[in-house]
Amino acid sequence: MTPSVDADRLSACLRVGTVPEKLAALDELSETSAECRAVAGSREPWREFQSVVGVPVFEALLEIVRHAPPSEVRARSGDIMAQVLHPCAIGRLLEAFEERRETLSEDPPVRILKTLGGIGDEAAVRALMWLWGSGCDDEVAGALGMCDSAAAQDFLLNNAVASGNSYVRAVCMAHLKAPVTKEMQELLLARLKTGTHDERFVAVMKVKELRLRRAVPLLVSLRAQAVDAVLRDAISEALAALR
Repeated sequence: MTPSVDADRLSACLRVGTVPEKLAALDELSETSAECRAVAGSREPWREFQSVVGVPVFEALLEIVRHAPPSEVRARSGDIMAQVLHPCAIGRLLEAFEERRETLSEDPPVRILKTLGGIGDEAAVRALMWLWGSGCDDEVAGALGMCDSAAAQDFLLNNAVASGNSYVRAVCMAHLKAPVTKEMQELLLARLKTGTHDERFVAVMKVKELRLRRAVPLLVSLRAQAVDAVLRDAISEALAALR
């Protein structure tokens, strides 16, 4: 994208303008942030945004998000930075999550969680861990799975073992990634042996994906016992891939 904003005017509005002027400037920047996100996808779209709006505008937004008192201007600035997956927006995303807390069971804030996952740095991982237990652990697990983080993987592995909700355990297991650790192997083998139907199905998918050949004897045994045709077909595909 090429610059299509009046950077000097917007920078001045954000730094010294009246509240209505700042909000008008943020309206313009919100459109630009959405365009930059669409162009850049999930790989640090804030860099594309910075190149389009210019460093002075970008730094003015950072200053508002990081240091301004609570206000509509700060909230809107945080929303823009969240749109382009900048780490400075993590606080705003947590605020937005808290604003939705009363309706979590009916309407989990999936977009907020996915944005944290898209930011994906260690601060975002810590924020997602902090949100664990809020009533949408499966969505938190999915967001953690988006992060390239050993801490996120350890957290997912621990909860794939320890969560009291079998569906959440299965979702955590589904988001485990290479490299395969001894603990991960033990979990997958255990779930093939004694897991729920969903856990077994996910375990079959993961041993295929992670090329865990130690699982072949268990897969053969499980296929012989399986009454569900979908599970049986999945096992057959995994065996074909592993042999």
